[in-house]
Amino acid sequence: MESSGGVERAGSLFKEFAIEPRCEACLSTDIKHHPKSRLSGSVIYQCRQCGLRGLSTRPLMEDLAEFATTYDRDRYAEWVSITRTGQIDRDHAAVLDRINRLVGPKDDRSLFDVGAGSGGFLSMARDAGFRPAGNDLSNGAVDLARESHDIDLMLGDLADIDDPGQHDVVTLWCVLAHVPDGSTLMRDVLRVLKPGGLMYLQTPRWSAMDTMGMAAQDVARGRATKITDRRLGMHHMVLHTADSIRALLERLGYEIVAVEPHVRYTLTTASYLESLGFNERWRRRLGKPIDGLLDRDLFFRNVLDVYARRPLDS
Repeated sequence: MESSGGVERAGSLFKEFAIEPRCEACLSTDIKHHPKSRLSGSVIYQCRQCGLRGLSTRPLMEDLAEFATTYDRDRYAEWVSITRTGQIDRDHAAVLDRINRLVGPKDDRSLFDVGAGSGGFLSMARDAGFRPAGNDLSNGAVDLARESHDIDLMLGDLADIDDPGQHDVVTLWCVLAHVPDGSTLMRDVLRVLKPGGLMYLQTPRWSAMDTMGMAAQDVARGRATKITDRRLGMHHMVLHTADSIRALLERLGYEIVAVEPHVRYTLTTASYLESLGFNERWRRRLGKPIDGLLDRDLFFRNVLDVYARRPLDS
């Protein structure tokens, strides 16, 4: 990705840079740009080869990092309060069990969680015998991790952490979509992994729901954008497919272990529906049946779980 000197967009808090006219995952130049959202002003590009969709202009990482410092402890705790904490704990436990099996027993196993938030996953990893480490851009997250779990996170971007080849496992729970340059982030992850070390990431997936939303935006020439604006914005700058995440990681030198779609919604149904503009009456009416589908694993598969390794000879 190359800077274009800053692209100002209506509704944006930041100066932005334009993505090169090629896919950031597979590097194909077979790109389609969808109509600009009349609400947010954003333009979504689509790679016709690997299926990745992403914002065509994005904020600078340093601006995002500065913005993250505005999230103090109370503001971050407020966000945590609308998450599905029970479901998140179950997902964390299932992933950690698989990581345990893939890494195997060894002395002094280190697990680094990128964007570790309030430290819940690292606390669980510590209980499973890993030496916990991690970082976050938010002062509020660092404070909560210390207060809630006695976990000391590093404050700052992974690129600024001098920890080469030190960790058996590096995890990223919904971090890749939040950064403007995923290739740089994943190179930094590879840098801090030991040779043969395991990387796990969860990232938002382009699903059938997104395809329907994109079709509506195309037909309405940028007017019907509730779904696409909710799924792709400053909070999610890319939505990967299985093909695109494989292309990205293999290009950077990872050995893929598994790529799997899952139904996994972090926020409560009421919070999602409110973000889509539904009033309280419709949130009550739709919430229960959607929760029922989620409980039975029958809703849109909205995330990818990815396991990959740093090659032993790298």
